[in-house]
Amino acid sequence: MSSCIGTQIPSNPDIDGIGIRLATYLQLFIGIVTVAISPAKGVDSWWAVLITSLGLQIATVGDYHELSLYHALIVTWLTFPVFIMSFYYGFLAWGKREIVTEVLVGTGLHITLFVGFCLWVWITVPTFGTNSGCNDSIKFALFALLRPTGWVRYLALYIVGIWTFAISGMWIGLISLTLLNLVAKYNEPLRNWLESTPTPKWKHTPSLNASVAVLTGVNMFSLILSIIMVELMVHANIDIVEGGSDEWTFGQIIAMILVAGPLMNLWRVMKTEYALGLKRDTLKFRPVATFVAKIHGRRGARLDPAPRPFHSANANSDGESERHEMLSPETNDGTETGVLSAPSEKDADV
Repeated sequence: MSSCIGTQIPSNPDIDGIGIRLATYLQLFIGIVTVAISPAKGVDSWWAVLITSLGLQIATVGDYHELSLYHALIVTWLTFPVFIMSFYYGFLAWGKREIVTEVLVGTGLHITLFVGFCLWVWITVPTFGTNSGCNDSIKFALFALLRPTGWVRYLALYIVGIWTFAISGMWIGLISLTLLNLVAKYNEPLRNWLESTPTPKWKHTPSLNASVAVLTGVNMFSLILSIIMVELMVHANIDIVEGGSDEWTFGQIIAMILVAGPLMNLWRVMKTEYALGLKRDTLKFRPVATFVAKIHGRRGARLDPAPRPFHSANANSDGESERHEMLSPETNDGTETGVLSAPSEKDADV
């Protein structure tokens, strides 16, 4: 039975404050749109979103002595879209030989921290945080308002358990491959065996426009779901949470001001992509610029032609990349089959 009668959960505007919530929503939306407009420039936007979400989770863990279950559940929903976006970035990076190391480490750290945080919260739901007597009275939003101590706890643990198993397997696989390659450098028989091992071959690469459209839709859905669930929780728990979340404090104003950085980056990307659609520069890996070029009748601009066959990088003796290097703006001549490209100078003179 709840012992929350006569008491309230202390307000924490640094987590559920209106300024923090709006700043988080805007930054996530800007990041999703920027990557969708220009996958070639997605690294910077993704890095900004990643750092913000990591900072929120690390600050929450560091302040766990003052953390309530209500605020911990808010954090899980605020960082959920970034968890989903991690797979988006990983898909676009698929096939690249070298991914920016700090971004790769940050993405892996965020995935691990998010799942670990969720596992910690849901395992200890009945006694988690300050004012644990109110935990049974908290309303958790998951398409409906539910008690986190009820059956939804077991559903959450089941889902998080699957994530934990998958991520543990990912880390074990990465560490094993790293150690195997390290040993192979100093062991010639092992190195020869690895080099002679057959590598997988793929017949087709997914088209860039289709990949961006589908994955951007998934990201937008996760963001909209997160916004709805957070706002439902905030309004449904007004009676047990002290007031203050709707007050504009210094920290919340600063959070809103810091959105100006990603917003200006989005504006620059939009201007650049629009200008490229009017110029003769390469359109490779630039779906929006290609669309603009098509509207303005630029000769030779193609919207996502059929993908060409490709092989894995290890199977190519000449070391050519086997699929679209979607996160790299560098190109050779921008006229490869199966990618977005502009006509070459030679073609334009014909």
